[in-house]
Amino acid sequence: MILYHEGDTIAAESTPAGRGGISLVRLSGPAACKIASTLFDRSLPIAGRHSFGKLIAPDSSRTIDEAVVSVFEAGKSYTGEEVVEFAVHGSPLVVADLLECLYKLGARAAEAGEFTLRAYLNGRIDLIQAEAVADLIAAGSRQSADLALRQLAGGLSRPLVEIENLVEQLLIWSELELDFVEEDVELANVEQKIETAELAAQKLKCLTDGYQTARRVREGVTVAITGAPNVGKSSLFNALLGVPRAIVHPSPGTTRDVVQSKCYIKDIAFELFDTAGLRRAVNEVEDEGVKRAVQTAQNADIILTVLAVDNYNANAMLLDTNTPVIEVMNKIDLRPDINIDNKIAVSAMTGFGLEELKENMYKTIIDEHRLNAVSLNRERHFFAAQRALAALQEGCRALQEAISGDILAEYWRETLAAVGEITGKNRCKNLLNEIFSKFCIGK
Repeated sequence: MILYHEGDTIAAESTPAGRGGISLVRLSGPAACKIASTLFDRSLPIAGRHSFGKLIAPDSSRTIDEAVVSVFEAGKSYTGEEVVEFAVHGSPLVVADLLECLYKLGARAAEAGEFTLRAYLNGRIDLIQAEAVADLIAAGSRQSADLALRQLAGGLSRPLVEIENLVEQLLIWSELELDFVEEDVELANVEQKIETAELAAQKLKCLTDGYQTARRVREGVTVAITGAPNVGKSSLFNALLGVPRAIVHPSPGTTRDVVQSKCYIKDIAFELFDTAGLRRAVNEVEDEGVKRAVQTAQNADIILTVLAVDNYNANAMLLDTNTPVIEVMNKIDLRPDINIDNKIAVSAMTGFGLEELKENMYKTIIDEHRLNAVSLNRERHFFAAQRALAALQEGCRALQEAISGDILAEYWRETLAAVGEITGKNRCKNLLNEIFSKFCIGK
């Protein structure tokens, strides 16, 4: 649970724990400069400047370290508060010593994500930008980092503010007309109101339409490799990875559990899952493997169904799923003349067809048009946007059917509440704890 008290001054190491060239310790809060000046052997630099000197333990006059000290004034720092940063030598002993002194002088240990939480609560960033900070830190590809940077720069916040402004205008019209209902005042005609509502809905739908591509860029694409035993699923898994990750053996049922590993296609992370052969199991262990294979496939973004030219009549269990399926004909090096219909011919042994398969996987799941567009990329964003869109659409219907203004006003309030949930205007303690508790200490 993140605790926030306005008068607290917090401290933490902001660089990864361990040995290195430099470690950065951050101090934020109303007493940051007062505490820092007690340790520094000279006057603190003015805000926006840096100064080199010694850090002296106040209780023993012992030198903790030599450091570069930076000061940021309230309103212009990352947290929006008075901030002092200490760049010390990257020794865990030095960092621990410095933090202990800071705590003794009145600071407390920062909780996970508390610096960014303060930035959000102090209006430096909105909730979308705060989540983008976490996404940027966790980014596993250039594409996911670019997506996080766009959102950190307000790329998603701006269109949501535009939508809020449009809906707020609708709400103003509805509420004012309710106030003057006896005078039969109409501040805008029905066509103008419908046009405003439809424009807001169109902008919101553009954000939701790109959700799946944006989510896959951020989280990665899950790929289940399925098929009957002995068609070369594990060999294909290893070939796509470029390393011998899964055990390959001619005995049927070699793969019992799900084996997973990650590869990159055009800088997008694809999480591959090698699964047990889909057949009627011969024992309880294999049966459990088959169940896990089915579950993995049902939760995947793509299913690679593998067949083999030397085992062409092997029938795998059918999967009941709406997931996109790519059919792969493996071991094509054994029968290069075989008719493969619409399947992709590959040889996990020689590498033939692997690039075509990767290109097909990418195009099946990544919408190039949406890749660089501004889109929602988190499940909570998407569900909130869907609620907002539903309320907007109901409001449009109510306008067309000339339903009373108080009902209209309620639709507009529902829309604003859902959009405010995305941006964090509607502050929910449980939601904030869920988001910021996943951050690292020091951020």
